Amino acid sequence: MNSQISVLIYDECATNPPLDSQVPDEIELTYCNDPLAVIDLMLSNKVDVLLVSDKIKALSCVEFLDKLDSFDIITHTPVAVYSTITDKNYRTMLLDKGVVDVFETPVNAEQLTFRIKMILRLAELHQKLQLVGHKHERISGNTNYFCLQQPLPDKKLFPAFDYTLVQSAIELIKSDYTQNDTLDVLAEKLHTNERVLSNAFFAIYQCSISAWVREEKLLVAKKLVLNGIGSITHIAHELGYADIAHFSRSFKNRFGCSPKKMYRKDYFSN
Repeated sequence: MNSQISVLIYDECATNPPLDSQVPDEIELTYCNDPLAVIDLMLSNKVDVLLVSDKIKALSCVEFLDKLDSFDIITHTPVAVYSTITDKNYRTMLLDKGVVDVFETPVNAEQLTFRIKMILRLAELHQKLQLVGHKHERISGNTNYFCLQQPLPDKKLFPAFDYTLVQSAIELIKSDYTQNDTLDVLAEKLHTNERVLSNAFFAIYQCSISAWVREEKLLVAKKLVLNGIGSITHIAHELGYADIAHFSRSFKNRFGCSPKKMYRKDYFSN
């Protein structure tokens, strides 16, 4: 990606843009009101993010997204929709179409910049997760034992912004447990601040990020131990524990026996 972020905005009312164009120099906004021209520009691979207004006259927003999908554009380029519609079912339908974000208008330059950076960060995380998946396959064969153990709740129940932010945080955390990022580092990577990230996480999971990470790591560890995937030392290392003793204490406090005992199946034969 170039140092300047190229953002294409498909808006049939582009003569009176609903988004504030006073964004930093690192972001270049281009407006277009022709759907065919949008597709041509997207296929040229010169666009980093596509923002779509759902006020389309020729066809519905969903039909336009289907057109993008038919050209395999949504798979390779982050697409977000901005709308005045606040209905959760409508927003969920758009997200199910492969859109990475749905937000309300109007937004100011600071909000727009934040969302664009977060959209790009989410796209980068998806690419990293694919690489991490291959790494984990070397440990666990064809089964991904590192998958999410604490599923996200129904996204229809939460604001799209909070949900996307938490989803991005989870993907970043699970992409590499050995990073052990603190809250401030995690917030910085997601282009937000600690308060916004903590509030969004608590709203969805009813716990702090640190508590969620501890539980997620231990649940993954239990799954690996029960299936005999790697040695105890290797599991502890993959999950970012500083030493075996720390891992064993945390494991025993949570599950009532040491990982070594569970690994040997003695726990179930007694």
